[in-house]
Amino acid sequence: MKLAIISDIHEDVVNLKLALQKIEKLQCGKIVCLGDISGFSVPHYRYFDTRDAHECLRIIRENCEFIVPGNHDLQAAKIIPQNIKGFEYPDDWYDLDYRQRKEIANGKVWLYDHDELDPLYTSEDIRYLAGLPETEIIRIKERNILFSHYVYPNLSGSLAQFYHEHTEFQAHFRFMSEFKADVSFTGHAHPGGLFLVSENKVRVKGFREKYFLNGPTIISVPAIAGNRIRNGFCIFDTDEGWVKAVRV
Repeated sequence: MKLAIISDIHEDVVNLKLALQKIEKLQCGKIVCLGDISGFSVPHYRYFDTRDAHECLRIIRENCEFIVPGNHDLQAAKIIPQNIKGFEYPDDWYDLDYRQRKEIANGKVWLYDHDELDPLYTSEDIRYLAGLPETEIIRIKERNILFSHYVYPNLSGSLAQFYHEHTEFQAHFRFMSEFKADVSFTGHAHPGGLFLVSENKVRVKGFREKYFLNGPTIISVPAIAGNRIRNGFCIFDTDEGWVKAVRV
């Protein structure tokens, strides 16, 4: 079976529809979404006239078998991340004003007020996002596959940090072992292709390059949103054991 993994839509309904058209042509059996359905940041994106978080969420709910939220989705639903270490959110976090939260955050977690537009979700959209689990485990072909927006101890991507060296991913490998998962898919980092981490090495694979999995592997997939040059999705052939990135 071919499994399609999409992530980081950021309200880009045009790219989302193009990706789903390609996924259908590739005859994928299931689609998994790794979050950040919302999150239109004014400095980073230029598709203001076509942004539509509500429609993106509707399409994803209709087409994806599994969905986990990203940091922007938790922000939209006013949910405090559950799986996070390195920062303790106060219980009244969303009742505080921006300057209070900025002082408490001290640069450790993302704040969204200064450059992110309201996703204009319905109340039902927000209830749905609030009920999503931060991780999913899928068992296919006697293999447990872990899905999350980012990596432990920052599973939702709410901490204001990214990881680049294989040593920084060791906590996530231990987290995978708790679920006997040897493959983990994440989003959040917007790589231009696939960013693959083994327990002792980092590899970067461009679009259309197949990579055959060998041992425990963390795979960061590209973003749907953006300029259609660096952006795309991931295909995982669970029968043959390879992954590749496909451009939107």
